[in-house]
Amino acid sequence: MKKMSAKAAYSKSARNKLVESRAKLDGIRTAIKQAVAAGRLRPSEQLDRTLSAMEVNFRAAETQLRNLQKSGEDEWEKMRVQLDSTWENLARSIANLVARFSDESRD
Repeated sequence: MKKMSAKAAYSKSARNKLVESRAKLDGIRTAIKQAVAAGRLRPSEQLDRTLSAMEVNFRAAETQLRNLQKSGEDEWEKMRVQLDSTWENLARSIANLVARFSDESRD
């Protein structure tokens, strides 16, 4: 059995992380829609901006992962650093969205 390269292992882990992030984002989006439909939350410009920022960061993570997967063995480490930074931005935007949702659903 062939040993998986470091790039392939990282890529696989990053793909799983992306799938998990999409599931979280879809769950948050569903919770927002349900809260609006139930009247517990009013649509707001701030919430929409926070949701849009999160989507931009998610797409950036997808793009960075695709670039890493296409990269050669010599350049993937540099791309990994960029993807790690993108993950941090995505995690921050998810946290901001959850906080905004929590704040606005209490009003």
